[in-house]
Amino acid sequence: MNGNDKRNRAEGWKHAKLSGHENEQLVCEEIKGSLFIQEKIIKCAHKEGMSIKDVAFGGLNEKNVKSVLDDTTKSKTDIIVTLNNDDKINISLKKDRGGQVYLISVERFIIGYEKQYNEIIPSNIKKALGLFWGTDADIIKIIGELPTKYDKYEIRKHRLVGEVLNEYDSDLYKELVNWFSSKMFNIFDFCFSKGLAANNDDWADLLWYKNDLGEDSFDRLINLHDMEKMVNNSAEYGNKNGETTLQLSFGFVQWHSPTKKIPGDMQFHHSYDKIIGLIDDYTKTNK
Repeated sequence: MNGNDKRNRAEGWKHAKLSGHENEQLVCEEIKGSLFIQEKIIKCAHKEGMSIKDVAFGGLNEKNVKSVLDDTTKSKTDIIVTLNNDDKINISLKKDRGGQVYLISVERFIIGYEKQYNEIIPSNIKKALGLFWGTDADIIKIIGELPTKYDKYEIRKHRLVGEVLNEYDSDLYKELVNWFSSKMFNIFDFCFSKGLAANNDDWADLLWYKNDLGEDSFDRLINLHDMEKMVNNSAEYGNKNGETTLQLSFGFVQWHSPTKKIPGDMQFHHSYDKIIGLIDDYTKTNK
């Protein structure tokens, strides 16, 4: 990557961050000025009979919160709605139909997931995660023992693609995707609501796809807790470039290293279309 590419990417990230906070502020003001929107939020959060007395957004000065790893992390909450009984409704706001929803190292994902959901990820799944995302100590040795057309890519990214993982150990290949399938709602919940935040006061309750910047016309409020009965257990390897991604029912997860460090991180992406599809399928089935 040349200097111009780096600068353009950095400027893109800066613009995305600033426009995201601008969108938060606009949505916040819209909530304050519309009784209809307030009632919509209360209904979506299953807080009927309550009223809203205050609305605040994180903005550029948002503070870190306590994490389950005994350090600090960013909350998934962008807007905090305070009700007349002082209960809170935490809202995660998305201004785009897709994109990064969580970027985390393999190590922090494993430890954070285990602590957040009081589960132990099996050793075979940890091994598969290490091979697919490149944290396993034997990666380069394995690549050398399994020469394929993906060698240059795998050495550069310090990881195995799915097709090569399957050749190396077909059981690990299947077990990795099966684990993601079986834990789909927890992973959805981790990405959208809890993250690494230790306290439930910092977890998001609602997901709101809304863009007040004129860039998109969607406006959809989603109760994150209700999604437990809607998120289906379907994961599969992506079918491009030797299977470099895991396609999830709400988006996908891939290897990513924005700073070019090795090994890379787990980058989870959200998809508005996939999530709305889950809701529509559930609604049709349960009419």
